[in-house]
Amino acid sequence: MGLFFKKRTIYIPTIYTIVPVFLIFIVLVILFVRATYSFLSPQIKPASKTLVIEGWIPETGLKNALDFFENNNYQYMIITGVPITQWTYSSPFSNMADASAGSMKQMFFRDTIYRAIIPSTIYRDRTYGTAISLKMQFPVWGIPSDTFDLYSMGAHARRSYLMFTKAFPNARIGLITDTDPSFDPENWWASSRGFRTVSGEFISFVYSYLLFKPDEEQTKTNILEGHYIDSIISERFKTDREFADSLTSPLGKSDLPYFRGLKYFAVDKTWKIKAKVIIDTTEAPFPMPTTTDRMPLYRKYAQLTFSIGDSSFRLFAYQNLDYKKKYPDYNQLFLPFKDLTNTHETYGGGRYLDIQIPQSDSIFIDFNKCYNPYCAYHERWSCPLPPFENHLKTSIKAGVMNYKSTH
Repeated sequence: MGLFFKKRTIYIPTIYTIVPVFLIFIVLVILFVRATYSFLSPQIKPASKTLVIEGWIPETGLKNALDFFENNNYQYMIITGVPITQWTYSSPFSNMADASAGSMKQMFFRDTIYRAIIPSTIYRDRTYGTAISLKMQFPVWGIPSDTFDLYSMGAHARRSYLMFTKAFPNARIGLITDTDPSFDPENWWASSRGFRTVSGEFISFVYSYLLFKPDEEQTKTNILEGHYIDSIISERFKTDREFADSLTSPLGKSDLPYFRGLKYFAVDKTWKIKAKVIIDTTEAPFPMPTTTDRMPLYRKYAQLTFSIGDSSFRLFAYQNLDYKKKYPDYNQLFLPFKDLTNTHETYGGGRYLDIQIPQSDSIFIDFNKCYNPYCAYHERWSCPLPPFENHLKTSIKAGVMNYKSTH
């Protein structure tokens, strides 16, 4: 046995050691538990006359924030906001900043409310995203960014403060932390809501403090691209609502009860293309053919040249002289075109775009905004036919897709 094993003497704790160690451990756990909420919800002395309110806090917190704003003679009110991800089809607001500002107005706040909003495309690190959005807006508003106070609530406050200090490393930031009314902060572990909130926020704070390494420039890029995508989606929601309304819909009466929204290509920022502009209105006006006998008077106004991949293309923009005569201030140009998606993925008769009259030698053509002639939806409409010179030998996979009756 000696060849394979050795005999050694070891010491193990007795009951006189185990009990005190266990008791000390229990005391430390109790102290940690009792201190966790206060650690996560600190107060840091106010430093400014600009109050930044996190838009996600409930209306009780908004009311307290308004009282704090007025009692401390703040000059600027700013509300940050993340997208509203529920009730998007029924809510009049798309984000919490606008919704909270609406509540503030109902509470009789009459001054300007500035808003820093992140788009719906940002799903992670949203608190940091709102801080960077705020940083991008400060110079636009002309408000100093070297100092401001943050108004937050409950166990989220310390993590919010951490994210804002990462976004504004050289600013003096105060922190006002309101009490979360959804659970008892003194006994947060006694309710599922309190336990879930505090424990989750503690883990999130530790992760953010130790491991979160933000990329400010990438976040700015994501915000700008996301706002662009949201703007297109918002326009599409508006179009669908108009199509569903019997007073504004171009659909036939028999189609209207079955309408469930138009089909669209996914929003793709690569289809927002910069084009070179040559203004030339010297050609004589001409009657543009339509799907009926109607012949509206147009004139060729501008030539737009652009590239898709390695290929160059040209479109002409036209001015509706009949409409211009009726509305002298009208400053849009008509851009009808056909491409290789017609009759397959899009309406066979072509598609339309409207652009502002260019004020320089370049303009962006946003094909994400192209739409179908009303003739795609019902035969009663009279629609201009895209001139042959605006037939593109490429596929424009953007904008509204073909409509097919579902009844």
